[in-house]
Amino acid sequence: MASDHATARGVVESGAAGLAARLHQLRAARGPAPPRFTERVSELIMIASGSRGGSSMLAELLRLSPHALHFRAEINPFLRLAGLGHPNSGTGSDRLDAAHLYALNPAVRLALEHDLALDVGTPAAQVDEEAVDRFALDVAWRLSVQWPEMDIDPFMLADAACAVLPRSGAGDWNTERFHRRLLAELASRGIYMEEGFYDMPTSQPPMRPPGRILVEEPPFVLTQPWRPADPHALETMPLIVKTPSNVHRFDFLRALFPNARLRVLHLTRNPAASVNGLIDGWRHHGFHSYRLPVPLRIAGYVDYRPADRHWWKFDLPPGWADHIAEPLARVCAFQWRSSHEAIMAELDRSAIDCLRVRFEDLTRDADSRVTELRRISSWLGIPFEGSLGRAAYSGIDPVVATRAPRPRRWLDRAGEVRPVLGGEVAETARRLGYDSPDTWI
Repeated sequence: MASDHATARGVVESGAAGLAARLHQLRAARGPAPPRFTERVSELIMIASGSRGGSSMLAELLRLSPHALHFRAEINPFLRLAGLGHPNSGTGSDRLDAAHLYALNPAVRLALEHDLALDVGTPAAQVDEEAVDRFALDVAWRLSVQWPEMDIDPFMLADAACAVLPRSGAGDWNTERFHRRLLAELASRGIYMEEGFYDMPTSQPPMRPPGRILVEEPPFVLTQPWRPADPHALETMPLIVKTPSNVHRFDFLRALFPNARLRVLHLTRNPAASVNGLIDGWRHHGFHSYRLPVPLRIAGYVDYRPADRHWWKFDLPPGWADHIAEPLARVCAFQWRSSHEAIMAELDRSAIDCLRVRFEDLTRDADSRVTELRRISSWLGIPFEGSLGRAAYSGIDPVVATRAPRPRRWLDRAGEVRPVLGGEVAETARRLGYDSPDTWI
């Protein structure tokens, strides 16, 4: 066993070194980032929620507004690359504070801020002709962090992206179609990246983790056309950040964006639906977050996906190690409660402007969704009209969904879920305004 772990560490260390070299090449080629990026951000909006609480859907809705900035996806990959993920952070969990940022090697901190700056912006409808090279390099960066153990020339990845990139006038952009063509092009060059790990429908879901080294959590992000933020946008538009683990990083984010006003959009969802969604996710072929040296003994997980027995999924709250031998539903209830208790503790101790929104009100029906998104846009100080307003009325397709959405779907698993809804979970639910499970959807 010790020999196996030593071999695994060797694989990880050599793979990480190779990835760092490839990303260094890309960092220089992707162009200059806005100077003093983190200092220029004037307003930081944290979507604070538990995993499987609906934050991906809310973020996608807000991305439709051209009046707010976003990262392309979650910020966890950037933190891992800077050595700020578990176990390298030394906190034993997802928790980070300001000291972690200040302790970074100056070159590492500069690379972190540079990579973040290159990622922030707003979605675009097409890849502009003058932005083709930049887009291809962005694709190469994303592929490199998704498959860190593959020692592939990043500029060859960019060339493959250019080879299948539809030119202007070729019809509406389709991100999924582009990525399927890209993966087929890479396969024709002898590079196989399994499409089942991507956030798109597949007939062959993988039955194994993506590898020993993990930078981006699957399902992997699809790179879409993007309009990078300029210094003026950073200084005048809110930057919306969606990463559930950030509920354990309030002080770190304050330090990272020292001149920004931090505001919290607290997205809640009843614990029964959340626990049910987490169970689905733990049993899904994605959502790996941390490979642990000791196998988990979580009943309902390791017996369901034996190949994943070394993998923790979703956020890693403080105290997680006390739950590695509990039934899966109890682990999921612990994750749900930990997230919202961390949020409420921060709100109790600091004067943060917070708007609380229920996921149920965003999904109940069109009228309820419109009402809530009007309230959110007013709080954000961005217009409701335009593409955001149209989506509020029509809705959007499910985002990173493991099952088709359906009201009270958790009742299908009531025998597994109901026993974990009492005690401290019930008290947290009550504080969030969720009383009787009979009313939860």
